[in-house]
Amino acid sequence: MSPAERRIRFAQQWLEQVRDHLADAGAQGSPLSPEQLNILSGKVAGGLEIFVAETRAVSH
Repeated sequence: MSPAERRIRFAQQWLEQVRDHLADAGAQGSPLSPEQLNILSGKVAGGLEIFVAETRAVSH
């Protein structure tokens, strides 16, 4: 697996973790604390940053 593929897989795992965490909280009616939301937001931002960087690298 290339370094780019590893970064993309890492980003995908982070986004999947966020999706699963939000789905679980929604299904159980569990509120998320501001700290939890901040962590999840950071994972989304980090994952998107990796996807954007790798997409730009491929298109150039």
